Amino acid sequence: MPSLYNSIRKLLSLKSKKIDGIMQAHRTAQDSLHAHVTLENWVTQHGGRLHNDVQFSHDENLGVHLQAKPGAVSGKVSPGTCVMKIPIELTMSFFNAIDYKPEGSNSSFSSHGVVLPKHLIERIGPEETTAFFLMGQYLRGKEGFWYPYIQSLPGPEDLTTPLYFEDGDLAWLNMTSLAVSREGRLQIWKANYERGYSILKESQFEEAHLYSWDLYLWASTIISSRAFTAKVLASVIPELETLDDKVSVLLPLIDATNHRPLSKVEWQAGTDSIGLAVMADVHAGDEVGNNYGPRNNEQLMMNYGFCIPNNPCEYRVVSLRAPPGSPLAQIKAQFEQHFPRPSKKNSKSDQEDKYYVFSLPYPLIGTSQPLEFSVFSPDLLHALSVISANDRELETVTIDEEGFRVPWEQYGNSRNLVAALNQIVIELLSYIQRLEISGRQLGEPQNLKQVYAKQFRESHISLSRTAIFIANWTITRSQGASKGDREELLNELLSRIPQHIFNSETTEQVKKRILTRKSLLSDNQCGELFRFEELFHLLSTSMQGPSRQCLEEVVTRAQRAILIDNGDEVGSGDAENGPHALFAYAAVICLFVAVKQHNPSQLTSRLRSWCDFLLAKYPAPPNDVAWTLPDENDEAVLSAYDSLINDHLPDEVLSAVTGFVGTQTPAQGKRDASEWWLSPNWLRWAWLVLEQELVMNAIDDPLEYMINGANGGMKTKNFLYVPQV
Repeated sequence: MPSLYNSIRKLLSLKSKKIDGIMQAHRTAQDSLHAHVTLENWVTQHGGRLHNDVQFSHDENLGVHLQAKPGAVSGKVSPGTCVMKIPIELTMSFFNAIDYKPEGSNSSFSSHGVVLPKHLIERIGPEETTAFFLMGQYLRGKEGFWYPYIQSLPGPEDLTTPLYFEDGDLAWLNMTSLAVSREGRLQIWKANYERGYSILKESQFEEAHLYSWDLYLWASTIISSRAFTAKVLASVIPELETLDDKVSVLLPLIDATNHRPLSKVEWQAGTDSIGLAVMADVHAGDEVGNNYGPRNNEQLMMNYGFCIPNNPCEYRVVSLRAPPGSPLAQIKAQFEQHFPRPSKKNSKSDQEDKYYVFSLPYPLIGTSQPLEFSVFSPDLLHALSVISANDRELETVTIDEEGFRVPWEQYGNSRNLVAALNQIVIELLSYIQRLEISGRQLGEPQNLKQVYAKQFRESHISLSRTAIFIANWTITRSQGASKGDREELLNELLSRIPQHIFNSETTEQVKKRILTRKSLLSDNQCGELFRFEELFHLLSTSMQGPSRQCLEEVVTRAQRAILIDNGDEVGSGDAENGPHALFAYAAVICLFVAVKQHNPSQLTSRLRSWCDFLLAKYPAPPNDVAWTLPDENDEAVLSAYDSLINDHLPDEVLSAVTGFVGTQTPAQGKRDASEWWLSPNWLRWAWLVLEQELVMNAIDDPLEYMINGANGGMKTKNFLYVPQV
């Protein structure tokens, strides 16, 4: 079989052909293994080495990989063993493109026959120079110094990053973040290539026409998937302090190692060589892996073209925009004014920040982090808390060098934490729904690219499900009806999750995380959200029956009798969250405050504190002026309730609570006065309180939608927030 290079070089001479069309010389597994053995021999000839107890091997799952020899005398490769070493002269980087010779060092970085125009290097910078230099070395073929190395590299037909997805492959990226990342990278790389190629043409560079887009795409993919940071050259090049983040270094032989998450390795960067040592036992026959760092599956797909099922380093990036003038934008501006950050290249980034949702095994989360911060990055929760904050909570926002936050531990602010978590649940459920609906149209994967894309989709669904469960746990504990033993409640929730959603390992991970981590919602903040029918449990025993009897009758009559001018029932449609439900909450608030003002001993200390808090934050309405709500629709609804209460509500309905409110309720037809507990003014005051103190549109049952989907939409409910003392 002709060599990969000869096949490509021959077809490159046909100018009408593209590089992706000419790099189709298929290599068998044996060819690939042979190329790596040839690479090993080349490295050895130049003074490098592969340890005697390791070798290149091949199997269907791992492809070509480095392996501890099955026949190793000790039966393993011991910790501290340098498994491979290459001389500095074999590395390829920007320093080769400029023929760099460090002062006081025996090492040199030769361009080996590829001399790029200085004008090009100066204008495109180190990273792009490396890509064009690799293209030039590729075009030299057998004459090139790095020919054995380049022969071992995968061709375009072997690359599986999303940039090489086409036709049916692209459908597998729909609704995933990979689709956006792919388009973004293509735009950047295309612009970089066109700029560099234009400079080559202007410079009348020989054979500039061979530096095609397809060859650039291949070279840039090789660099992004195999290059190391310039820290490996730190012992040779002192100038790296200013160039480190802009210089990538290719390490022949060493870069043939596969990624093994969390594997323990150590770099040995000297003045004349670079080595890789294993820091844990590698038993005979096992793969000798490298550790690319805590890469999530999106990074692995975009840079390397593979995905890891159950990746312990998995996390998802969530973007939040802060529209100009919004509270989040204003608070971010204040923070950056006091604690300036480095300017961002993309102006869009000034309004869109990235936040994170982590998998449970993610290794870089400290064990002291609270439960919610072990899954959701603090910045994400704090940003959502500002988005979800009511007016009084925004007044409490603190800003320091660590960032900004609503202090949830402060009395009255735990509502905000639950509201922020509810926003996360909505986003995660919607994301799962998009992935599942689009996934049903895909069928089974037809090639390796689609296999990896399917694994990526499944990893994001799995991560989102565990995150939903954690968020729902905190939300559930915040509800007044969820009191009881924590472990018993947790087991009850977990028992609802089928095995195909949470396997036994995931179930144990979730349970351990919840029971061993302290929640941001402290124990004395649990049981603070209430449905209308649950609020009566907060009253003293003597008040519960009469109050429930009175208010349930008022609400029931309102549901039956109130008609707006065109004959439609007020609040028709959504009985849970419509105007009738809000009116019910408003009536309860009016009752509680009236008892607090006229007969406080009848209230529990919790309700007395809460009523004082409300009256301090939301001043009571005047008695001599009729209030109207600023929203015309709300005012129309309340006017209908005014009519019901004044003209159609029998005296005996309200008499049940007369002894508690401490004042005589006006008779039917004379109840438009402003000073009694269910007067028009007090109802409007309570309505305004509700706009601030409700947790609105909370997902009714997140676990149900997580298990069975939400094809018919997600039902929501409202909770009234009553903080603990």
